[in-house]
Amino acid sequence: MASAAPWTAVAVVAVFGAFQMGLIPRSSSTSPASGPTAGPAKAVSLPGGGFSDGDRCGTRDYHHFPLPPGAESPEPSATDSGPRMVLGSHGYEKLSSRDPGHLTVGLRFDPGRKKLLELSRTLGGQGVAVEIEGPQGLVGGAHGLPVSWSSDVKDGAFVKVSGRTGGEITLPPQALCPGYDARSVAEALRPPTDSHDTITGQPRYRLVVSLRDPAVGTLRTALGLPAQDSLLSANNLVPQEGSWTGGRGSVTVKDV
Repeated sequence: MASAAPWTAVAVVAVFGAFQMGLIPRSSSTSPASGPTAGPAKAVSLPGGGFSDGDRCGTRDYHHFPLPPGAESPEPSATDSGPRMVLGSHGYEKLSSRDPGHLTVGLRFDPGRKKLLELSRTLGGQGVAVEIEGPQGLVGGAHGLPVSWSSDVKDGAFVKVSGRTGGEITLPPQALCPGYDARSVAEALRPPTDSHDTITGQPRYRLVVSLRDPAVGTLRTALGLPAQDSLLSANNLVPQEGSWTGGRGSVTVKDV
């Protein structure tokens, strides 16, 4: 299996090393944990923007943006040189004693061989969709989520994508289904590792992030590639061979 590669999370103070050293307890249960701050089993508006997928709780293979075949499989190590999105760090963050905690997902963008891609800042006006699925079906999800772009992205209606362009989305606890809490979900998004920090299997929960922007389809067409409904998607699954692009899931806690 591929060896885990460290990724640095944004605004975090306890990273994967703390998890490995036992400073953060492991969760051995795959069953839902008590989560009084989780959302209801219906779609609701989320603080910060977007809507939960609470009405889809327990549904299998649900995606707000219908994905092309193969998009839910482990990311291939080779690409077709078209535009792509991959996951950076993703984990749990608690900023104060009064904060119920939330999930963060880092995104990285690559325009591919064309080296020129301008995404609309609001990503086609539809934002980002996130789905987290476990053995019991959807355990959390949301759509219409805004992106907090990296500091090197200039203000304006469009974002010029380069190999260094990144952003982050926040998934509040209200986006989780009843009975689930953000910290336990974050732990289940990490692939298991052995004592040498080598990945030994797939994460218990699958994380899929997707967005739709007309510029993506336009660029793919210019490269002679299928437009694929102008979608970009990424997941946290580990490929059988090659380097892993799924990011490092870290349990990150900051108690004030």
